Amino acid sequence: MGQITARKRGKTWEYRFEAAPINGKRNQLSKGGFATKKEALEAGTLAKAEYDKSGIAFKPSEISYSDYLDKWIEEYGELELDEDTILSYKKLIRLHIKPELGQYRINTLVHETIQKFIKKKFNEGFSRNTLSVMKSIINGSLSYAVSPLKYLAFNPASDVKLPSKNSIPDTPSRTKKRVIIPDDKIKLIFNRFPEGTTAYIPLCFGYHCGMRQGECFAVDIDNDVDFEKKVLHLKHQIQFIKEFWTLKPPKYNSVRDIDLSNKMVELLKREKKKQDDNKLKYGIYYKELKVNEKGQLNYLEGKPIRLATMRENGEFLSPRIMQHVGRVIHYEKGINYKEYDFHSLRYKHTTFLLSNGADLKYVQMRLGHKNIKVTLEIYYQLTDKVREDNQKYIEML
Repeated sequence: MGQITARKRGKTWEYRFEAAPINGKRNQLSKGGFATKKEALEAGTLAKAEYDKSGIAFKPSEISYSDYLDKWIEEYGELELDEDTILSYKKLIRLHIKPELGQYRINTLVHETIQKFIKKKFNEGFSRNTLSVMKSIINGSLSYAVSPLKYLAFNPASDVKLPSKNSIPDTPSRTKKRVIIPDDKIKLIFNRFPEGTTAYIPLCFGYHCGMRQGECFAVDIDNDVDFEKKVLHLKHQIQFIKEFWTLKPPKYNSVRDIDLSNKMVELLKREKKKQDDNKLKYGIYYKELKVNEKGQLNYLEGKPIRLATMRENGEFLSPRIMQHVGRVIHYEKGINYKEYDFHSLRYKHTTFLLSNGADLKYVQMRLGHKNIKVTLEIYYQLTDKVREDNQKYIEML
């Protein structure tokens, strides 16, 4: 498929040949920088041979892997996978799989090409978990091409392996190293975003309750907060799905109760009263937020909902405001703390509890971790206080 041609571009030569169409449009592969036409054609011949390496097709198909992935998501993914998984898959497909493998015809993908892709992503520092998901997408999509579609006689990804756990990538892992926010920086952050600013309550949920960002913007004061028992019944997180901010179960379905400090109870009481006052103040112009049966937030249908994070006139307050908060904390003179992200508040909360003797299982349940190993491996790091508190045992030896 496609004749190899060469043309001069400035002082160097470039080869070009036809590849599988993408989105129904012509797709040509090319590379320049060769000193002569002969060198360009020779390189093009090798490149096309590599491109045309065959997985034996049971049914001839000229569809590109890029277009096939769209078909797979539509026919299989949207029927068999939940919305969160589909969104995650689409992001990895768009950012990583299509740019590397999408140009190939589906019937020319081979084990070697896919294995090289996984190895390349490993050496770029992607976590083992992310690599596993990318491998699962490729393997699942090509398995579907074998059956029921019968585009392929066999799945070229079936024997693709992840790198050994002992393998060392060429570049450091992309997993962000967590740091404990110093107390002086915490003070500066809350001085910059005091009570009354839109960021204050989400910051408090992160710092005082150890909640994830999506959870902080999904708290219904009327139904999730028990003021007498001082407990937050955490039932939801919020995600942007199909043009709507939508209430979904929290990550890992970690529905849980979070004990509230007196400070948080009083803050939420004040917020509830403030919202009542604002509703009277704005009258008919107050925006009454609602949630429909699909969990979508809107102003037209469903049950009224009173979120802890709202604008003065009742409008929904998007989690995207925290992007601005992050930029301020990173760059504004007086704070200038680039190590901050919202999750670091959760990390600060956890290490404070653990280093001051809180029960490990209690902390795990409070955070909604799947198992206690996650709490230990990700969060528990030795602080100066831990070392000081345990020095006495060393002295007993």
